[in-house]
Amino acid sequence: MKFPLLAAFLSLSMLMAPIGHADECNTKLTAQQRATLASLTPDDQQTLAKMKMRNGSPATCEFRAGLLDMLANHPAEDRTKAFHYLLKNTLASQD
Repeated sequence: MKFPLLAAFLSLSMLMAPIGHADECNTKLTAQQRATLASLTPDDQQTLAKMKMRNGSPATCEFRAGLLDMLANHPAEDRTKAFHYLLKNTLASQD
């Protein structure tokens, strides 16, 4: 009985870790960066939150903020297209 309960707790805590990381980064963003993030589709926001660095670690808050700064240079209606261009042609594969 203790083992399934422990396994469930560990699974839940592992699922909550990325959410905590995302919230931590959101508090470090400027108002303009938060507005840019809000202008992205929910799927693109999830993609940004799940990005990884080359070494496999989660993308740093600074990296994500820099990406949002680049996207802020595009009109809101073109940000999705610009984000997908960066993913496809500039950034390393997220496989």
